[in-house]
Amino acid sequence: MSPHLQANSDWARENRYEFHAESDGPLAQAAGGMDVFRRAESYRDHVVGQHRGRLFEVLDFKKRKMGANSWSTWHTVVLLPLDELALPAFALWPRRETGGMNLLGLKGLDLTLPPAASLFDRNLLDAFNRNYSLFVGGAFGTVQAAIQAPGQPLPGVAEISAVCKPGVLSFLSAAVTGAIEVRDGYLVVCAPATRLVRPAYDDVILQGAERERLLAVANDLLDALANASQEAPLRDLAIVNSFNPKKLLGAVFGAFAGFILSSFLSLFLLFFIPDKKAFFSFLFDEKYAFIGLFAALFLIVLGGCVVGSFIGRRLVR
Repeated sequence: MSPHLQANSDWARENRYEFHAESDGPLAQAAGGMDVFRRAESYRDHVVGQHRGRLFEVLDFKKRKMGANSWSTWHTVVLLPLDELALPAFALWPRRETGGMNLLGLKGLDLTLPPAASLFDRNLLDAFNRNYSLFVGGAFGTVQAAIQAPGQPLPGVAEISAVCKPGVLSFLSAAVTGAIEVRDGYLVVCAPATRLVRPAYDDVILQGAERERLLAVANDLLDALANASQEAPLRDLAIVNSFNPKKLLGAVFGAFAGFILSSFLSLFLLFFIPDKKAFFSFLFDEKYAFIGLFAALFLIVLGGCVVGSFIGRRLVR
């Protein structure tokens, strides 16, 4: 028996939860259409039960690889029904896991307050904006619509008022989760990637009692959302769309131009400097001169891409 199967079955048995080593996916058919599961190809270690008076499901799903040179990975998610709680469809993506998207400007919606607002409220919003990217209606559909039909009106604060209450923002400003999605009467919370630099083939799964902690976080978030109706909204709260398709295209073309130019510069250094060892001895120890050469070429190309992307975004502001 594999370690994850043993740990998860033991945890389910100790807490009198229902356990299925193999699964066809979430029991609720509506949940199967959520963005989180859009590339799911198989499921395992499915646990069903009640936690703090709420029905729940915890399971691992295998995410289908994107291409021949990519990998399929396993991810743990918690699924909770909203019951009578009426919430709009939205998604929250942790910014620490979406650095590439942030670099391209795909940062979702930013919540802002005027300078005259209290320092506490502004710090609260800043912490939330640093921690999560907010997408109203779902991340994939929102980004696709912004690219295909730019200039669409932004959603009003009233549409996502439950997400913008102080209690919810305070919880989310310090929460450590993976992607969060609310749609069709369900809340899904994904396990967080704890490694700062995660290989593309690395699974993001929780085993045994680790699942209990993610389940507690999901229940705490649902409690905060349920209590939001009793809170007053932040005054003068506004929504700003940080996504600009032209800026994205400028970043892509700028990075490509920077790659071409820096590659030519690297080739020049590689073929037209007669004594490469002596040249790079000024920067590196003599016995490491050739290692320094290839490191310098790599940094030149990388720097060209970064600078080109930055210039491209600035030119299409």
